[in-house]
Amino acid sequence: MKTLFFVFDGLADFPEDKTPLSEAEKPNIEFLASRGVVGNLQLLKKSDWNEQTRASASHLANISLLGYDIRKFPLKRGILEAISAGIEMKNGWLALRCDFATIKNGIVVDRRAGRNIYGLDKLAKDLNKIKIGVPFIFKRTYGHRAVLVIKKKLSDNFEANDPLSSNLPPKEFLAKDEQAKDSVEIVKRFLEEAVKILEKHRVNKERIRKGIPPANYLLFREPGNKIITLTPSFKSRFHVKPLVISEAGVMKATCMLAGFDAIDIPEGLDYKSGIKFIFEKIEECLASYDFIYAHIKWTDEAAHDGNFERKKKVIEEFDKYLENYKNFEGRIIITTDHITSCKTKKHEFGNVPVLISPTKSKKKLKTFDEFEAAKGIKLNPKKLWKIVFSKT
Repeated sequence: MKTLFFVFDGLADFPEDKTPLSEAEKPNIEFLASRGVVGNLQLLKKSDWNEQTRASASHLANISLLGYDIRKFPLKRGILEAISAGIEMKNGWLALRCDFATIKNGIVVDRRAGRNIYGLDKLAKDLNKIKIGVPFIFKRTYGHRAVLVIKKKLSDNFEANDPLSSNLPPKEFLAKDEQAKDSVEIVKRFLEEAVKILEKHRVNKERIRKGIPPANYLLFREPGNKIITLTPSFKSRFHVKPLVISEAGVMKATCMLAGFDAIDIPEGLDYKSGIKFIFEKIEECLASYDFIYAHIKWTDEAAHDGNFERKKKVIEEFDKYLENYKNFEGRIIITTDHITSCKTKKHEFGNVPVLISPTKSKKKLKTFDEFEAAKGIKLNPKKLWKIVFSKT
């Protein structure tokens, strides 16, 4: 049986009186719901949730979603960003997730530098000319994101400088043991040299002239130094040939570590072009793969901007393409990695909705949203995959 597995980033919202998912016109999703099961899926426990998780929940949620224990496979985001970017890593090398940011008078005024990529590749190229006494790679990955890899065996047991919210000063790097002091010293040395370049760079002068926030600072987080393969592979567990369609990032990397082949969604696509690309690739690849995982990021971006209407429109655009899959001879799953609230503009803790269609269910629900999911069956990843790969 062929399986299409759609994971919307940050699809869920707080179910107050309405959510983008409940308000969206989605006749094809509702058709699938009428033939399947809608449930309430727990990916993370309350004990897993903290300030760092809130800022960066996707990789943990995706490891769990794929059916792996996040305690057994404690992958760090820095490592995942490096793998997804195609950087050849060695165990022990230190990798950090990085964001180009905007700082003014010692305060981080924009953690994403306007989420505008103008000139960032040039900045990244010039930052690779820095001399810090050890070999390294600095690479922009996608959007405002980048990764720093120090090609030396170093401890990852330290806190980096990302304050995780705007309008705060950068945090102090903090080594948690003696071994990590060397790591902190090297990363701080890189940052000091990088800031000297960024502050005076012509790219930032051009960005300011164009009304774009300057990318004059770097925020680091989630250092990692261990490559951990997710075993047994997804392929061997479920006897399928799996493919992930995603932008370069942690969703792609976690799937790759579970044995998926990967297709990158081109950078810079808006939600209409991006969803079109995803369905084109599904059509091209469906004959060759049994299981296709498609990551839809634009719901999360809209929620981080507090844009309820745009988040709703992403769902409606996706629904249009499902018209051709109402009689799909396989199974379709629609779910999400976490809540991203349009109200708080942040990731929030909670269970998420999931739709599996077609499948037999004693509890038929009329639609797919947070309200209906709360009435549906309670699921964890183990139960989810048992239903997905059942024959009924």
